[in-house]
Amino acid sequence: MKKLGASIVVISPNPDENLKMIMASLKKQVYSGKKEIIIISQKKGLAENMNDGIKKAKNEIVITLHGDCIPSDKYWLNNLVEPFKDKDVVATVSKVQMPEDFWERMNSFEKALSVKERGTITPLLDEKGCAYRATVMKRVGYFEENLFKTAGEDFDIYIKLSKIGKVEYPDATVIHRDFISLNRRIKKTYRNAEGFGTLVRIYGRKMPGWYLGFLKAIPLVGLGLLVPSYPILREMRYYPHYLAMLPVMHVAFMYGFWKGFFTKKQRAIIV
Repeated sequence: MKKLGASIVVISPNPDENLKMIMASLKKQVYSGKKEIIIISQKKGLAENMNDGIKKAKNEIVITLHGDCIPSDKYWLNNLVEPFKDKDVVATVSKVQMPEDFWERMNSFEKALSVKERGTITPLLDEKGCAYRATVMKRVGYFEENLFKTAGEDFDIYIKLSKIGKVEYPDATVIHRDFISLNRRIKKTYRNAEGFGTLVRIYGRKMPGWYLGFLKAIPLVGLGLLVPSYPILREMRYYPHYLAMLPVMHVAFMYGFWKGFFTKKQRAIIV
C-alpha cells in the first residue's frame, strides 16, 4: 500500500534553538511517503496559526507540531501516520514527555504544580504533535479560531473529530521543552480555565466534566475539590507546597472559568 503523504506544520512564532532541534529531528525521520515542512512564524493566535498551516498543506495527512516539541526518535512520523491505513481514523496523538532536566530546575512549588506532567503523559488531543486527515479537518471547519485564541480549541476539535471517526494513540512521543515557572503556571491555569468555561458555555451538558468545572469555580467549594486532586502517592514530599498554592490556583481558575463562560470566548495568553 502506498504511503500517505504528510505535511508537518511547525508553529514557531519565536524561532529559537528549539526550532533547530525540530528541523534536525525531522530530517532524520524514516518515512517513505511524501512529506513537506511548513513553518508558521506569524504572531497570531494558536488556532489561527494552525489553520493557516493546514490550509497550505499539500498532503492528505497534516500534522501540527508546536515549536517547543521535539520528535523523540526517527520513527515518530512513521508511527504517527501508520494508523491512517484504517480509513475510519481521523486523528492520531503523540505522547508528551517532560525533559528530566527541566524537572530538576524547578523549585518545590513549581514541582508541586507540575507533578502530573512529570515523565510521559498521553493527552486526549493537544496539538503538540498530532496528525489529522486534511479532508476531515476541512469538513469540520478547521480549528475554531474565532472563539479560542490559545486554549480550548484542542478539546473543541476533539469533540468534532470523534463524532466522525476514530482518534488513535500510537507509539509516538514528543519532548516538550517548555519550562513552566510558577508565574507561568498561574497564568496557564487561568488561560486553560477560560478555555474550559468557553467550552461549557458552547456544549453545556455535552461537555465532559462540565459539572466539575462549575463546582471548581465556586468559592471554597472548588478549593475543597482541589485538595484531593494531587497525586500524593507519586510525590508526597511536595504536597505541603501544593496546599500552600491552592488558594492562588483556585482564584485563577474561578476568574478564568467564569470569564470564559460569560464572554463565550478564550482570549488569554501566557508569556
